[in-house]
Amino acid sequence: MTQVAPAYVMTKLLNSDNDGDGVPLYQELQLGTKATEFDTPSEIAVAGHRQYQQFFPTQNSDVEL
Repeated sequence: MTQVAPAYVMTKLLNSDNDGDGVPLYQELQLGTKATEFDTPSEIAVAGHRQYQQFFPTQNSDVEL
């Protein structure tokens, strides 16, 4: 779609909020939440926490040599 749509159309689409939960489409895609269903603030927070953990995994200190 990005190859055929003008940049301003893609920007408008990615910044849209179809479900009214206050989270734009690009952020819904990053968080992995449902872009067409209303997400409660707690669901959004949990999704954000899951995303944060992917970048900073816990390290196992019980390394076997």
